[in-house]
Amino acid sequence: MDVDFVIPLSTDDLLNGEPGCYVVEEVFSCRSLPNKLADCFVDLRTQGPCAIIETFDAYFSLIRHFNDVENALRDEALQTLLKAFKQLINDISPMVEQGDADPETRKRHLNALKMTCYLLVQISSLYESDATKPTTQVSAPKGRGKSCAASKKKSTSKSFEWDSERDRVIELLGHVLQLDINRLWDPPIVEEEFVNLVTGFCYKLLENPVVTKAKITKDLVFNMLGTVVKKYSTGLSTSLKIVQLIQHFEHLVPHLSQAVDLIATEFGVKGIVAEIIREIGMMNPADLTKDTSGTRAYADFIVDLTSRIPSLVLNNISLLICHLDGESYSMRNGVLGAMGEIVLKVLSSGELDDNAKNLRDQFLDKLEAHLHDTNAYVRSKALQIWLQLCNNMAIPLPRQQHLLELVIGRLHDKSSSVRKYAVQLLKCFLVNNPFGAKLPLDHLKGKLTVEMEKLKEMAPHLTQKSDNQVPVVLACAGETWKAIEPEVKATVEEYIAQEDEEDNDDEQTDESEPKALTMTLKEIKQLLNEGYHKKALTTLKKAQRKWPNEAVLHADTVNKGNLFEEENESEEVDKDKLVAEELSILKAIFLAPEDGAPQESAEEEEELNPEALLDAANQNTDENNIESNSDGLVNEISKQQLVVQYLQDYVNFQTQMEKAVPVICQLLGSKTISDVSESIEFFGTAYEFGLRNAIFGVRRMLVLIWSRDAAVKDSVVEAYKGLYLDPPSPNQRTKTALIVKNMIALTHGASIGDLTSLEELMSELMKGKLIPGPVIKLLWEKFTMKVSQTTAEESRAALILLGMLASAEMDIIRSNVDVLVKSGLGTRAEEDFLLARDTCVALLKLNKKSKTSRGGTEEPFRFPASHAIFERLSQIIVSGIRKVEDTHWIPMAEQAINVIYALSEHPDTICEEIIRKIAVCLIDKETRQSPIPEDGQDTQTQDEASGPQNGLITIRSCHSTMLARFLHLSGHVALRQLVHLDSSILKEIKRRQCVQENEKEKERQDKQAGKDKRSNNTTTNTTKDTTTTETAEEEMGLTGATSDDVETEYIRNICEQDIVTGQNLLALLRPLLVCVCSNPTKFNDHSLQAAAALALAKFMMVSSQFCEGHLQLLFTILEKSPQANIRANTIIAVGDLTFRFPNLLEPWTSHLYARLREDSPHVRKNTMMVLTHLILNDMVKVKGNISEMATCLEDKDKRIADLAKLFFLELSKKGNAVYNVLPDIISRLSDPDCGIEEEPFRNILRYMLSFIQKDRQSESLVEKLCHRFRATRCDRQWRDLAFCLSLLPYNERAIRKLNENFGCFHDKLSDEDVHQSFMTIIGKSKKFAKIELKTLVEELEQRIDECHNKGMDDEAGYERASKASGMAAKTKKSVSATPSGKSTRSRKGVTPARGRRKKTVDDDSDSEEDPAAGSKTTACTPRNPRVRPPKSAKRQSTKKRKQMPSFESDDDDDDVELFDLEEEDEDDEEISDDENIEPNQGNVKNKSSKKKVKNKAKGSTSTSKSRSIRT
Repeated sequence: MDVDFVIPLSTDDLLNGEPGCYVVEEVFSCRSLPNKLADCFVDLRTQGPCAIIETFDAYFSLIRHFNDVENALRDEALQTLLKAFKQLINDISPMVEQGDADPETRKRHLNALKMTCYLLVQISSLYESDATKPTTQVSAPKGRGKSCAASKKKSTSKSFEWDSERDRVIELLGHVLQLDINRLWDPPIVEEEFVNLVTGFCYKLLENPVVTKAKITKDLVFNMLGTVVKKYSTGLSTSLKIVQLIQHFEHLVPHLSQAVDLIATEFGVKGIVAEIIREIGMMNPADLTKDTSGTRAYADFIVDLTSRIPSLVLNNISLLICHLDGESYSMRNGVLGAMGEIVLKVLSSGELDDNAKNLRDQFLDKLEAHLHDTNAYVRSKALQIWLQLCNNMAIPLPRQQHLLELVIGRLHDKSSSVRKYAVQLLKCFLVNNPFGAKLPLDHLKGKLTVEMEKLKEMAPHLTQKSDNQVPVVLACAGETWKAIEPEVKATVEEYIAQEDEEDNDDEQTDESEPKALTMTLKEIKQLLNEGYHKKALTTLKKAQRKWPNEAVLHADTVNKGNLFEEENESEEVDKDKLVAEELSILKAIFLAPEDGAPQESAEEEEELNPEALLDAANQNTDENNIESNSDGLVNEISKQQLVVQYLQDYVNFQTQMEKAVPVICQLLGSKTISDVSESIEFFGTAYEFGLRNAIFGVRRMLVLIWSRDAAVKDSVVEAYKGLYLDPPSPNQRTKTALIVKNMIALTHGASIGDLTSLEELMSELMKGKLIPGPVIKLLWEKFTMKVSQTTAEESRAALILLGMLASAEMDIIRSNVDVLVKSGLGTRAEEDFLLARDTCVALLKLNKKSKTSRGGTEEPFRFPASHAIFERLSQIIVSGIRKVEDTHWIPMAEQAINVIYALSEHPDTICEEIIRKIAVCLIDKETRQSPIPEDGQDTQTQDEASGPQNGLITIRSCHSTMLARFLHLSGHVALRQLVHLDSSILKEIKRRQCVQENEKEKERQDKQAGKDKRSNNTTTNTTKDTTTTETAEEEMGLTGATSDDVETEYIRNICEQDIVTGQNLLALLRPLLVCVCSNPTKFNDHSLQAAAALALAKFMMVSSQFCEGHLQLLFTILEKSPQANIRANTIIAVGDLTFRFPNLLEPWTSHLYARLREDSPHVRKNTMMVLTHLILNDMVKVKGNISEMATCLEDKDKRIADLAKLFFLELSKKGNAVYNVLPDIISRLSDPDCGIEEEPFRNILRYMLSFIQKDRQSESLVEKLCHRFRATRCDRQWRDLAFCLSLLPYNERAIRKLNENFGCFHDKLSDEDVHQSFMTIIGKSKKFAKIELKTLVEELEQRIDECHNKGMDDEAGYERASKASGMAAKTKKSVSATPSGKSTRSRKGVTPARGRRKKTVDDDSDSEEDPAAGSKTTACTPRNPRVRPPKSAKRQSTKKRKQMPSFESDDDDDDVELFDLEEEDEDDEEISDDENIEPNQGNVKNKSSKKKVKNKAKGSTSTSKSRSIRT
């Protein structure tokens, strides 16, 4: 063969080759190809591998028709080619080793090699492409998919065969490359095309994820690439290809880093690392920002490669530093990750030289700086790197304090991932702290003070620049030199060995910047002091070269003082002599005298006199010889300094950790689950390490037991289980004692909320069977004080815990009732009311209703009235009322009454007896009258209910605290009697009815069964009687809804007539209660007034009749009481009354809203909470007074402002509720007479109008607000309305509405603020305006500008006219008749219609909000003055704030239906409760009747409002 085979770039190049190159003569067709290939196979077997030269065309035709040829033929062709290639390798091996082949043979074998490799690579690539091709095959139904099944089988077989042959192909190609095949070429250099052919096949294989998952195949490919790079010098092209693969195939990142590691370490080609890093470092930052996936792959590759070969990457890291300032956050993450790996694996050892330490500090500085990166992902990545360093103890101790400050700052980050890793890093600092397992800060501070004083005693001459700095010794330089002399000597010996090399380097670098001799000597001394001995020696050598004539820098002059008398006199200067000379020079410099103490300023710092160094050296040497007894002093001072430094670092570390605790406590309330989970884990760790204020976080975790997220709830349970239920202990008994101690500690200092959450936690632990039985037993022993050294507080805590556990397991209390009575209600309880209260709380767990059967026939668990529980409770209550100094009587009595009503069969009898006995105590206190008879006659309360003379004197003679307790108890009994009737009695009635019905049903079934057994001779009369009886029973049984209504009505009548009204005991106490409430000046004790007001509210809760008669008194207390706590409690009671009797409280709604203007923030907060609860539950309709709640958005108290925001946020979720009240809020708040300031108004409306999102709402508001301009009276209202318009979202229809109503506000555009607001609207409209709408917007803008300019000119004219008229008035000395409040300008734009409307302005809010005008049946009380429901607006008090009027245009513009939206079909529904009938129900039936009512006189309106329907 005379031609050469040239490896083509594409297969088509072989069809049209150049002269002298091989060209394919014929491409065989698919039909003739099998025969040609068969002949080719025979030739390769018989003639050898070189026969491929003659049969190449057949294989080339196979490549061209690869997809059209049968699989069997393709597989045979591949197998034959592989065998021929293997034989060719065997033939070539001796040829290239010996190198004695003739040129013709060499050329023939070279062509055969290139042809075979080309064919093998091409066929293998086709197999690979076919294997990676995505399948599009669809499974066919049974019976018709024969061909599909065959195709599937074919594909599967092909794939399997190729997977088995792929490794063989790679292995043979790698074998060829390992031979010295370059000898086949002349000159002996392998063609680049041949190498690219093989490497290109390798890269194509790597693109297949299947190949990278097969370890053997991947290793073969990597070894072949390593061979190519090392043997054929393809490092540059390989690095470029690797970079390209990283960019386009993310799955190759870890595999390519493994390949680079292999090439650099196994094959020794380290330059490839530099080439790859240089290529990545030179990339354009703008391109990296655009290609996010490729950039992320680069970053991952850098980090992975650094983790494998950090030392090689360290040599080239400077090429990547530029990307830290680039825009791509992914690349910044990659570079920072590489720095972290380098610090962790190269620069974290303790034996680093100065250069390595400086480099490490630079890397750590970069990591610290990027904790404040602009991108959250980079901040998060930086924290992850620090977390990794902390886990591996690779953070230098001096850096920890500053790093902790930065990490604590990241706890406030807006990104949840940053906060998450910040908390993890703080927890890691705790776990890996170098100080100890416990961190008692107080003890540490005391220890630090002691050690500091000890150090000052040892070294009195020391200095301390700040509180956090360890004192350093400034005196005793000779002793210090003795301490450091061995280290300095070792450094000098090491340095002299490399003196020549060191000198050459210094000469090249340091001559450009000479220093003064004095500063140089000072620097040497400072370096010696700081321990940088090598740097000091290097600086000395530099100084010797710069100042060769200075005597102090040469040993000859220094040795005049016979510092080295025993020096060797031989002519040869040995190594020891050189060391001694250098050491003497350093000693002379170090022992130079210091003139005065160090100064703060640089100008006053000490200076070293070179002339005095020689004498100083000799003098200090003599002194050191004299003071040989003090050799160990320096060592002792150094040790003490280390101790002080350790304690100082310890204190600083814990102080920083305690600063983080409050911030992490806030994260416990985060809405992000990761914040909560990480914070829980942190506090668990912090508490175990003894962090002082970690207990606050542990307690704060309790509330998370109510979390709806199961993961958070489980985390809390697991945290508390690990902290309190799993202490380390040697045996089970000790462990039980520790668990009980931990559980009791949880109750110490806990608030009511904490105890409620703790109860839920204990319940969860009990349900999970995490509380051992011995723990419960020991708690009972603690409660009964059987355990020695148990305090009363621990006994109560054990009882509280037992009650909590009983929430999940009632038998804990049920089986120990006698123990509770004996210990909890025994003699201890008479002196300890808290113990009695906690016992009652535990007993109430017996009343927990378990899930009963569907019929509800289970009898409730109750004790007889004579049980010891009730006897002891009665005795404790009655005997304890005289102990006025004990403030815990009231909560104890409340819980006792709750227990009586929950567990007693006849609670009313027991409570009646208690009230009688207490009444006797009150009367006998002073008057010593005979005891009250027990026959229930009216004489028992004659003293309390007697006339105003006798009774008042008797009442006033009682102790105020006892009277307050008596009234509080009476009110609570009334309330519990109501609950008892409405809940327990009603359920018991229904239960008994159910039992009776079940018995009747059973009897009926028994009769039916007996009837079937009877004979057929039964008489007709008997049958008739039975039928009649059954029919009568069915008629008598009032079942279903009718029966329920009858029972409910029966209970309601009892509550109305037989509890606080009528002739029963509580009713007879009513005059006493009313008397105390009505005479605050006579009964001026604050606690008495508070108890009386609360009791009055509880009495009113029982009966609507009593409530209606005393509403005026209650609201008088609400408004006039001087104590804020009484008003705050009363507003809550009014809220409860509104739920109970909404119709009775509806006329008093305005008084409820008025409490929002209270001076006390406590009252305002309670009022906001009550109104929020009422409005959101549809118990109070949103009326004109809603503007009062809007003003709370700007309340000075942040809690109230947050409550107002929360209210409107929840209100916005109720359909169009916010939209409906917005016009009223705007009109009332913008009124200058009774509104608010302009800036708060704007803040309020910004928040309110943010809820307007629907287009229909925005369009309607635009039109309505435009019409409001006509009813304005001053410039302030113009600005407010225009500002509101500027806040609305605008669409095309809204702009058209604005344009159509231009006449409403065109005359107001002269005002600059109004004009600016409309220009804001224009600016927003241009952003979304389409082409057809731009014309309308521009036209509107033009009209606005024209009116504004014209208005400005008119205003200037008005001002000139006003000045002229003023001058004329002065000339004529006449007094103007025009009122001062009116001016010509104020009438600008007024139309006749506006004038007529001004004459008929009607305060619409006054007419609608008159609560109880016309009411003539109000009960009179002794209190004076008192609040009466106003009859008309004229009778309102002048001291009160004026009502906020709405504009008359709201009534006149009825044609503009603001609230008539399609989505606004759901109006406020009327309350369907029996007590919730609207008093004005008849006036809301249709719009026409409502308009007529508005035009009536106020007196008739008030009369109509007083009519209400009572049920």
